[in-house]
Amino acid sequence: MRRKKESRMEDDQSSDSSVEELPAGGSERYGCKHYRRKARLVAPCCDKVYPCRFCHDEVEDHQLDRKTVREVVCAACGHRQGILQTCTNCDIVLAQYFCAVCRLYDDEDKKQYHCGGCGICRVGGRDLFYHCDICDMCLPNNLRDNHKCVEKASRTNCAVCMEDIHTSRISSHIPPCGHMIHKPCFRMLVDRGYYACPTCNVAMFKMDSVWSKLDQEVAETQMPERYQNCYAKILCNDCQTKSVAPFHIIGLKCGGCGSYNTARGDGPLYKRNAKGELVPFSELDDDDGEPEPVVQPPPAAPAAAPAPADEPADAEEQH
Repeated sequence: MRRKKESRMEDDQSSDSSVEELPAGGSERYGCKHYRRKARLVAPCCDKVYPCRFCHDEVEDHQLDRKTVREVVCAACGHRQGILQTCTNCDIVLAQYFCAVCRLYDDEDKKQYHCGGCGICRVGGRDLFYHCDICDMCLPNNLRDNHKCVEKASRTNCAVCMEDIHTSRISSHIPPCGHMIHKPCFRMLVDRGYYACPTCNVAMFKMDSVWSKLDQEVAETQMPERYQNCYAKILCNDCQTKSVAPFHIIGLKCGGCGSYNTARGDGPLYKRNAKGELVPFSELDDDDGEPEPVVQPPPAAPAAAPAPADEPADAEEQH
């Protein structure tokens, strides 16, 4: 197992070295698959040189803490030096964007900026984002005073892939509930028919047209006589209202917001007695042993459901 890993590391380092050559004339090609740069990081944890921390993490059995890096190697002349933007030996600029805090070198213009609140560098342009102190991350300006704050929302893992949100280089989708999900993971959920947040079960986009279709299905689907005019206790996942809803095999509709994204509570079905009071079904009807029907879970968003509007993603990290 160790031999295989060493072989993989040798292959990766050999490949990275060829990428970092600076040909005479023409456009320069250097860096790695993650960054274009003329600096290679010296990893203090193992004293090995890598184009970036991702290249290091791909082949080592430990992770490189970028902020512990104290030295870099110039890809042009091989000079080893401290964390500086310019090589002190050949005077070449190691990268157009340089952050001494994050040890970030990048020659591609991604409108990078360092956010002191986030503690990392992000891309997208400082003028287009602001730091939300409650969510503890940078958000697009159009979400200022227009989103649900969740304390330290980004300091969690994506509920789908379980990878970190805050330091991820993948942009995130911000649903109405505020529980961030990596945008590719969000798209995967929608493509597979899931519409509710995997963390709190609140709908991640407007479902009005879907609920209207279910209203029509309920109206067109007659329940067996035994179960007509029955009621069940429910909890709405969208508005958190506890109520009593007409029992139907298609779904249980919230009387507060009209959502079918509900869960049936414990207890029996109910019917109204002569006084109009809700009493357990069994007190009004002789038990003939017929099993109680099982209500369907909240339906997945059908293909005809409206596609969710893209909400601006948070700024991606660069590190």
